Amino acid sequence: MLLAYIANALVLPPAMFFMGNFYKLRGREINFRKLPVSVTIFSVIAFITCLQFIFPPIIKALDRNKDALLSGEIWRIISPIFIQPMGIGQCIFNGIFLIVFMPIAEFIYGNRLIVIFFVAGLAGQIFNYYWNKGGGGSSTAIYGVIGSLYTYIVFKRNKLPKGFIFLALAGFMGAIILFFYKDGHSPGLLTGGILSWLMISIQQTKALKKND
Repeated sequence: MLLAYIANALVLPPAMFFMGNFYKLRGREINFRKLPVSVTIFSVIAFITCLQFIFPPIIKALDRNKDALLSGEIWRIISPIFIQPMGIGQCIFNGIFLIVFMPIAEFIYGNRLIVIFFVAGLAGQIFNYYWNKGGGGSSTAIYGVIGSLYTYIVFKRNKLPKGFIFLALAGFMGAIILFFYKDGHSPGLLTGGILSWLMISIQQTKALKKND
């Protein structure tokens, strides 16, 4: 279990450090009035999360329930990311992370953020179902966004302050270790990292073709 705690320390603190420095260095470039993906995702999740406190049965209707999924309730493959069944603490944790990480990711990836968020969230849910873990929460998708930021660091390592590459390496290493502990955040982070890697690679290839 000690290794799992170390792995968690490798994943999140580097992301927080990068986030703080990104806002410090480039925060003025982000137009917070033009973040349609971030605003929409946050608003939908916030709305449904608020409803769960007013109408608690919403949690049971949307949570990660393997038997219900196999009986035909297909929406459960993705619906768990819209609720926070662990209560106020989970709401605060995930809410803050949505607010601080999503704007940076949308600034970098634009509307492609919606693909990163939901595909990473889906990957997290699939593995959690496979590992027979119930519940729910937005964090599997949020960790996908964090993974996309780590990929950005890898590609932009020569333009970022020295040492930032170790933030990404630590994050990905931690996620790989957590995977063997069946931590549902790991598949989300790694999926977000892989997706954004493909996006940046395709973008760079197109740019090279234009210059030829």
